[in-house]
Amino acid sequence: MNFIERIIKNQNGNSLFTESIGNPRNPAIILIMGAMNQGIFWYNSFCEYLSTNNFFVIRFDHRDTGMSYVVDYKIDPYNLDDMTSDVVDIIETYNIKKANIIGLSMGGYLCQLLGVNYSDKIISLSLISTTADHRPYMESTTGKISNKFDLPYPRKKYLDFIRKSKENPPITDNDFFNNQKEGWKVTFDEISRNDFSKIIKLIELSNHRAYNKYSTFNHAFAVMNSEDRLNIIKNIKLPTFIYHGDKDPCFPIEHGYKLNELISGSIIEIIKDMGHMFSVTESKLLQKLIIDNLKKYN
Repeated sequence: MNFIERIIKNQNGNSLFTESIGNPRNPAIILIMGAMNQGIFWYNSFCEYLSTNNFFVIRFDHRDTGMSYVVDYKIDPYNLDDMTSDVVDIIETYNIKKANIIGLSMGGYLCQLLGVNYSDKIISLSLISTTADHRPYMESTTGKISNKFDLPYPRKKYLDFIRKSKENPPITDNDFFNNQKEGWKVTFDEISRNDFSKIIKLIELSNHRAYNKYSTFNHAFAVMNSEDRLNIIKNIKLPTFIYHGDKDPCFPIEHGYKLNELISGSIIEIIKDMGHMFSVTESKLLQKLIIDNLKKYN
């Protein structure tokens, strides 16, 4: 079974790269990747597993990533609400009445906004490695720690990587590639050599297929220009599943528990030894949990 590529236009007439796998007559799943990352980081094997379990799966490149359109942020700034509307445009262009939404990290922010503002288009939400409050992360990664938030900051080793990257920013393409590899390694917390070799191939592919691999940093501005979701997600009434690694260096496990507390009726699954991103090996457990939960509502 192969992925089918499709370029769609968002409501502003800009191009978004999407690709799908599976039978379009099956219940739909929209996969939303985290900040700065292309849809291809939803592993092929992960997407194939979901599709062979009778789902129609769509992954896509956010604006400013991969083969989607690139923005001059100073001229055309945007926020998380705008990125959420891109997902709605995908749902509507594919003529999907209602979709299951799965989002990782910043993709989880968009999931939450979809659940609050577009619940009529959603069957269920699956939130992976994400939070209701991005402010501790954004404050600490921009070099400020006020200790005014209830949820914890990223772990020291992750912040050390951010600090070193700022002190010695990549200059050449090779520097950039090495920085990407180091960043992914820290994000996983721990990862086997075999699993990491697959990530390296995805990094190489993502750099090759990107219209502008530096435009992804605009996502940080989009997040900073957006409100936290601590209060509004209390209004989510959809089936919601939370998957959080107990070794997440970006959003320590308290972030997952807070989501579970705020979203009434949500179910939380703690993935032992998983960092912020899940490896190909870890995806085998995660994808089974996701399918078992989604089949209750599809």
